[in-house]
Amino acid sequence: MGAGDMLNNQPMGLSEVQQTAFAPLVQLLEQELAGMGLHSPAARIQSLPEFTRYYLDVVQLLEAQVAGAAEHSPMSRGEVELMCRSTLSAVNLAEAIAICESFCAMLDPRAGRTGLREEGDSATFYLDSLRPATTTASSLVDITGLFAFQQLFQWLTGVELPLRQVGIGAIQRDDVIAFLKLFRAPVLAGGTRYTLVFDRSALELPVVRSQGDFAEFFAVFPCGVFEFTANSLPQQVAALLHAAIRQSEAVPGQAALAASLGIPLSTFRRHLAAAGTSFREIRERCLRDNAEQLLLRTELAIAEIAAQLGFSDASAFRRAFRQWLGVSPRAWRESTVAAQTAVLTR
Repeated sequence: MGAGDMLNNQPMGLSEVQQTAFAPLVQLLEQELAGMGLHSPAARIQSLPEFTRYYLDVVQLLEAQVAGAAEHSPMSRGEVELMCRSTLSAVNLAEAIAICESFCAMLDPRAGRTGLREEGDSATFYLDSLRPATTTASSLVDITGLFAFQQLFQWLTGVELPLRQVGIGAIQRDDVIAFLKLFRAPVLAGGTRYTLVFDRSALELPVVRSQGDFAEFFAVFPCGVFEFTANSLPQQVAALLHAAIRQSEAVPGQAALAASLGIPLSTFRRHLAAAGTSFREIRERCLRDNAEQLLLRTELAIAEIAAQLGFSDASAFRRAFRQWLGVSPRAWRESTVAAQTAVLTR
């Protein structure tokens, strides 16, 4: 039974939008179960709670199988709960991450190794599973572990973590759409670690949750966050645009994005308007942000940057850049690099 069959029961709870959004993830999970000779825990998913339970059950099945092959038991649900409860004593996100790092170190190697690296205006939370070998199944388990940390951090602070990029480990995957939908951020495969890269300023976000909030949160942790909301749409659109640009793919239009998210184009536009933005605004901001990154962090020529951003030619890119920042791309690159160099040499 395929992903479409498992989610083919709209009147029982899942909307058409949700069916389409979950299908890539369900298909990926089913493939991993079949590859390991494991039976699927659900023949049909009829509601969001059932999808949440299905996802959690599948990951636990895969984790038990992967941990058995590695000759050590997985981190138990009780140990995960204790770690999450411990973070409630933190003052801010930075302290919560430090608590997770210390807790994982005590369970070495079952919990893997976590840590935080700060550089410039960005912070990188990393997860190293410490597995002797990596397979597609163990990679999926570790990606879910990374996702769990993201959900914990967002729950603790009460806001969505401003992810710039997500690293999903060494396994190269042809289709990362399931993970784009999972993290709502640009996703890169092929690195040595699993990483969440976000604004460094987020480390100062205060922990706003209490012990009284915990039971409801942990009952479906980390899977109780899949419901589509109009407010999440701008972040999803921005993530998909960033991912396309960074993977040197054609920048998708709003019709293609609406189709990939399983939303009618009229609904897509209406939800963006309800969130106080538009596709054009998100696209312009995304192009500008990526233009700045490419100008500063690469030696690409202006014409090459224009091509990567999807402009018809370098002149069109220059006109757009002048509208964004009031100067030409070359002048902005030279002045910004000079200013950064001056700061470093003081």
